[in-house]
Amino acid sequence: MLILLTFIIFYGRFGDVIVDSFREAYIPQQMIEGQVLYKNIFNIYAPLSYIINALLFAIFGTKLSVLYFAGLIATLGITNLTFKISEMFTDKNTSLCVVLFLIAGSILSPNVFNFIFPYSYGMLYGLLFILGSVYFALNKKFPYAYFLYSLAVCSKYEFILLLPLLVYASWKKDILKNIIAFIMPFLITIILLFIQKAGVNNILASFEIILHMGSAKTLAWFYSVMGLVFRWEIIPIYILNLIKIFVPILIYKYFPKYWLIPIILVYLYFTTTPEIIVFAFPLILILFGKNFYKLNYKERFFIIASLLISMKVFFALTLQAYGVFFIPFALISIFILIPSSYKKSLVIIIILSTVVLSLQNIEALVNKNVKLEASRGVIYANKTYGESINALNKYIEKNTSKDDRVIIYPEGLITNFMTERKSDNKFYSLIPLYIETFGEDIIIQRLDIIKPEYIVISNYNTSNYYYSGFGKDYAGRICMYIAENYEKQASIGENFKFLVFKRRLS
Repeated sequence: MLILLTFIIFYGRFGDVIVDSFREAYIPQQMIEGQVLYKNIFNIYAPLSYIINALLFAIFGTKLSVLYFAGLIATLGITNLTFKISEMFTDKNTSLCVVLFLIAGSILSPNVFNFIFPYSYGMLYGLLFILGSVYFALNKKFPYAYFLYSLAVCSKYEFILLLPLLVYASWKKDILKNIIAFIMPFLITIILLFIQKAGVNNILASFEIILHMGSAKTLAWFYSVMGLVFRWEIIPIYILNLIKIFVPILIYKYFPKYWLIPIILVYLYFTTTPEIIVFAFPLILILFGKNFYKLNYKERFFIIASLLISMKVFFALTLQAYGVFFIPFALISIFILIPSSYKKSLVIIIILSTVVLSLQNIEALVNKNVKLEASRGVIYANKTYGESINALNKYIEKNTSKDDRVIIYPEGLITNFMTERKSDNKFYSLIPLYIETFGEDIIIQRLDIIKPEYIVISNYNTSNYYYSGFGKDYAGRICMYIAENYEKQASIGENFKFLVFKRRLS
């Protein structure tokens, strides 16, 4: 009920109007119009979520509401599974505490890392499937566990690390059923890609690009900024946040007075940040090693599974990044490992942190008060982005036709989706990572082939990938190409600006 209420009250305020979320809408929309994933459409992610969302668009229409409700249904499944798994190790009150924190940190999240309109539906569906896989593995129903595991990997590649643990746990049990259950989702996904006429060479070429992209310096910078790689300087951040949360836990443990709760709440209001549980997985690993022989089979299985599944965020369980998707594994593992005498205090502190996170995130969601509306749906943005995007959308609808190709750099698929204008399915985004991966020559050759009628450049800050702005400190040769072949038509927006260029007549 609380999740449904949250969905209704903040409808359209989830996701990001610039980064990633509208890729999740644009690619399925292109698929149902005949474009082929990995062949015509460049994509570095696993295919299953795009196939699912394309089918949903085909059945229910190309609307944002379809994706919102898909996110809602996945969210209900994730929270239900989180509660059921938590109940295997803790009581109902503690399990409810875990779910409430999940709602505050993940569902109410105002940024691109949320559960309703996320940066990647592959991550969202993958989390649902992997939780289901762990749930069935804990209940020793391994064919179901393998089936859902395969669905998870077909949604997001990083879940693949769970396989050795599944094999170990299910050794010599229903081997044939497990193999069939393991293979089926992969076969179904590949067959659906082949039906769409994606060839093996297209899929292999995409994997080759992903591998090449993995060595990019801009990606290494991004992972460094997001905390996804270990650096010695983050150790003080771990220690500081550990102290922040364990000080009130210790206070309430030794002085369990109800009058302290408002004081602790005020303390947490000023100390709770998205990094509040960044220390979780390193701490879990330490406690797991210390308590290994005291744990039963299910506890060992779940904690090892949590560590394997969460390797990508091992050093970065932050609530403004990928970490929100791994909260269930972190909190349940901590409740398994922490001494019983601390559990009541931890529950109190988690609940109070939930209140603080909810207030912070609700404030951010309320500040998304500029409505962007089209026949394909509604989404809200803050004033800085919302007013400029609204103005751009109106300009595109008035001055271009639906046959015109409009490409927005570095990112801007919201305009393509909302105004029903085509982008370029190969280079629909040109963040620094993609420039480094492909090189400016290939991108310019592509522009010369497809000859888009309009190119729009924004001053969006891309410094998470080291370089700060398109045409400012990267993509200079592409901008020269645009200057030689296009005429400036308009400057739109104030703080967040768009420059609109129209191709010169030959």
